[in-house]
Amino acid sequence: MKGAQAKWLHTLYITHAETLYRVAYFRLGDPDRAKDLVHSVFLAAAEKISILQHHENPRAWLLRALNYEISHEFTRLEKERRSLPLEALAKETPVGQPPSLGLDEILPTQLSSRDREVLLLYYEEGLSYQEMADRLGIPVSTCGTWLLRAKAHCRALLSDAPDFSNER
Repeated sequence: MKGAQAKWLHTLYITHAETLYRVAYFRLGDPDRAKDLVHSVFLAAAEKISILQHHENPRAWLLRALNYEISHEFTRLEKERRSLPLEALAKETPVGQPPSLGLDEILPTQLSSRDREVLLLYYEEGLSYQEMADRLGIPVSTCGTWLLRAKAHCRALLSDAPDFSNER
């Protein structure tokens, strides 16, 4: 990895690691496992940095990669649970359903349908403000306001997670 690429990846990490951690923690409920998955996502980003640098929405790429990691974590936990003796299974609480690979599955359920739609259009589909406004039939400025509010609502709902920055 070249120096410029390493610096770009470091900036990406500083900018997005906290958000990815909060999403992972929200889905898994385990702070240590959430940190591990965030680090796995950034290792994958380092391996694909030449592609990622030219991606139109690196944050969306990171969120999809995280969702992929979370999905695999649920699968691993389910396999682990199935290998336990029946006596141990009776004491275990069941593992939740594995999430799909859509961003919709990792957004907090408390978000309004409008907030959810705006976030999905921006982060998952990678639409510009203009494209979002056209699709929603609203002015571009309203689109920006809705997105700003949706981000704030999502951030507030995810803020209950323990702080990621204390233990990297």
